[in-house]
Amino acid sequence: MLRRPPSAAGPERFRAELAAFGLGAAQIDAMVKAAGAAARKDEIEVFAWCATSLRWFLAMASQWRRDGEGRATGLDYGPAEATARMAGLVPGPDDFARLQVLEQATLRVLRERQTRRGGIGGRR
Repeated sequence: MLRRPPSAAGPERFRAELAAFGLGAAQIDAMVKAAGAAARKDEIEVFAWCATSLRWFLAMASQWRRDGEGRATGLDYGPAEATARMAGLVPGPDDFARLQVLEQATLRVLRERQTRRGGIGGRR
């Protein structure tokens, strides 16, 4: 289990976030059902095979490259190994591939938000 930050959104937003990562309705329903009423509000379930890449992605939160307008363009892979090591992780090639999936899904969500706002968005 990973602890969800206190400000995390409710179940409907969680469903939307899962959809943003490319999961289908049946997969999302299965994950929500598996979590059931027993899941605490501050925890999310993560499949064991993606726990390392998710922890790595979260540890890389301050490692985004940005363009001249302040928009995130991708993770800075230069400090990726040091970040993983300092977070106590030992990622493999599959974890790196999943890290990239998380990165691309995040960029897609950020671009969608920018389009909806009609402006630059994502500025620091």
